[in-house]
Amino acid sequence: MKKGMLSFLLFIATIAFLTPVEIMASTNEYYISNDSENVSKGMYYAKPNAKAKMVVKFTRYNTNKKVKKSLGLKDMTAQYKLSTKSGDLIPDFDRSIYKLQKVGSKLYLTSPVYRTESIYGPAEGYALKLYEMTANENKKRVIKDYIPSNTVTPYKIEGYKLFYVTYNKQSMKEYDLNVFDLKSKKKKTLKRLVDSFWIKSGRIYYTKKGSLYSMQQDGENIKKYKSIDYLYNSIGFEARSFGVTINDVLIYYSGRDGRYYYLNTNTGKSIKFPNINIYEGNQYIDYSSHSIVFTDKEGLKIYDSKTRKTKLIKRTNKIVYIYKVRMSAKKIQYIQGIRLYEVGF
Repeated sequence: MKKGMLSFLLFIATIAFLTPVEIMASTNEYYISNDSENVSKGMYYAKPNAKAKMVVKFTRYNTNKKVKKSLGLKDMTAQYKLSTKSGDLIPDFDRSIYKLQKVGSKLYLTSPVYRTESIYGPAEGYALKLYEMTANENKKRVIKDYIPSNTVTPYKIEGYKLFYVTYNKQSMKEYDLNVFDLKSKKKKTLKRLVDSFWIKSGRIYYTKKGSLYSMQQDGENIKKYKSIDYLYNSIGFEARSFGVTINDVLIYYSGRDGRYYYLNTNTGKSIKFPNINIYEGNQYIDYSSHSIVFTDKEGLKIYDSKTRKTKLIKRTNKIVYIYKVRMSAKKIQYIQGIRLYEVGF
């Protein structure tokens, strides 16, 4: 009897210990499907590996409309409206056009409205409106500003603070970084003429004139990363030679040796990528183990830097989009078509 009671108590203790991560049932998720031309692009709601429900259907846009008049460089508010009845879908390669974030019981999502264009040609992006949506699917616009799509992070909410970029009226390629208090409705500009920004571990990272910086969320305590002082192609093209993974880890390209690296912002050190083809899809990089979860045309894979081996987790025969990685639970959620899947590794 005592032995049975001891086993029972150990079983209960095991459940209490493992429940938060290891054996907790998968919860329903809101996510965006935009990686296939054969599905309706939009926002979906589903439990992983279960049937998905469409919540918001994205409008079809004609991206080849001609401007009705030439626009001046400073006139960034005079973008023209696109057709909403017919036309080509906005290309998949710019995933930042549709951005979703859940905060408590509310959802925040962007929707393209205007294509930015001037007498100098297209600005390679779209002006977005930001909406807040409640559980009963009622939407309202959050801010009056237009948010540019062609940047690493169009917006990010931390607590009750909304961080986002707006068009700078003096520049086609650079933006103003702002913070908006969702409670007081007050806006403050933190930095002007930045290229991109993202937030990791509570700090804001941003690029400006080819250099990388970080700062506190109030704009104080600015740090410059001199080890990667030049983030653009050395031959002078404007194309950015860096990217950010789904967990906001910086990947950058070194023109000196033709290799890709990522920056460990905890240590300030740069880690060289192995010779694996991880650049076709998207990636998740784990700082502690230097493991890389990535996708390519063959499927979902993980690279272990300790063994220097790559493991195929799930064969998909096409590039899928990694949605979430839980390293401690050894679970990966990914999107294929309209479905959200979860697999172990």
